[in-house]
Amino acid sequence: MNEIDDFLDSKNFSRNTKSNYYYDLIAFTHFFENKKLSETGLELYRASLVNAAISAQRRKISSVNQFLLYLYNQKKIDHFYHLEQVSYPKSQPQKASHPMYKEFPEFYKDLQSPGQFLALLILEFGLNFSEIQHLEWRNFNWNFKILTVEKKGMTRVLPIREKFALRVRGITNADELFSKTRQFLYLELKKYTTYSSKELREQYILRQIRSGKTIYEVAEMLGLSTIITLEKYYR
Repeated sequence: MNEIDDFLDSKNFSRNTKSNYYYDLIAFTHFFENKKLSETGLELYRASLVNAAISAQRRKISSVNQFLLYLYNQKKIDHFYHLEQVSYPKSQPQKASHPMYKEFPEFYKDLQSPGQFLALLILEFGLNFSEIQHLEWRNFNWNFKILTVEKKGMTRVLPIREKFALRVRGITNADELFSKTRQFLYLELKKYTTYSSKELREQYILRQIRSGKTIYEVAEMLGLSTIITLEKYYR
């Protein structure tokens, strides 16, 4: 238990991410409660996950591998253990449970409308309308290329891509847009694109997955309290 706490304290995780790691690692340590840590034991642990969804298996194995590396680096164990990650079955193509990844080059042309700006905010940061309404222009730090998002007492710091900064940095009346009603934002987005805010937010998720982000990292970037709604994107 102490080793798990020390491991989590060594990581710059949010409270929600720590909680997700904690429960995976507690289950792992309970499995080895009366067993010796060994290659054979780890393979038995890996086999015990077989009835879980592939995405859940991959998440748990990733958590355990990070924990084992920490223990080895801290000289708590004298052997470097590493579990092989689970692969998706090649003989069974995955069902399209979520949309295909798409590029949106038209969004990155010279800024012409509030709807285009809204589309970029959702696609670049995964924001929903409620979060956009709580933004202020001062939340964008152009020197350090970060956007600070406040939600229910939690602060998220998201990177600003240069591609985004080049299109929007010169805006002078963003706070006026942020103060508008949800209905106004919805209509402006609809004027610009046939894609809904939900569909663009899903594209943000797919972008993060393609860049190598873990399910925990994506949940933290979106300000989610659990990873449940993201699991389908990792199958």
